[in-house]
Amino acid sequence: MAVNYRVPTFPTNLPWFMFDLRNKVLITSYTIPGDISDTKEIVLTETPIPGLNFQPISTGGGGNRKISFSIPIVKRNNTVGNTLQRAAFENLRNKGFFPTTTTNVNSNEFAPTPKVLYQYGVGIPLVYFVKKCDFVHKGGWQNELGNSTYTEVQIELWLDETDPLYKMEEQYRRLAAYAGAAIQAYDVVAAQTLKQRPF
Repeated sequence: MAVNYRVPTFPTNLPWFMFDLRNKVLITSYTIPGDISDTKEIVLTETPIPGLNFQPISTGGGGNRKISFSIPIVKRNNTVGNTLQRAAFENLRNKGFFPTTTTNVNSNEFAPTPKVLYQYGVGIPLVYFVKKCDFVHKGGWQNELGNSTYTEVQIELWLDETDPLYKMEEQYRRLAAYAGAAIQAYDVVAAQTLKQRPF
């Protein structure tokens, strides 16, 4: 499969990025994610009752919002390959360091893995837990020192709905729903009566 290096062309555009909140590292890349999966489970429960021809359904709330995608990290013009670019992603799957209270050394025994601020392709910037950060080093893409020059990073993020940014996003979503409904209604009418393309 060929690698698509093309980035949408705009006069100016915000590049793909994640911000590692624990280590204060901005992670960005010229390449962008492929398909971005954005899922949130709706929890429903069926209750079997003898004699009924159906099972009553009770609502059980909602699951966590989960974002997943893969992004190619390519660096072919130096001896270390993409090792340095991958280092920021490495931090996402390792615990941070806390200074201990009893000694003057650092320990990561009880430190959580980092959270990230993420936005690209899914709406406004929100804080996510990093659930998965896996590497697939592509065969045949190693340089003269054996370092990978093309790595596919597979990311899964879980939304932190306790963060204040999410509370603000809830209010925004309620208002945006009315605006979105009005735009959709206009597009339907324009497509049928004015023969305008809705896309």
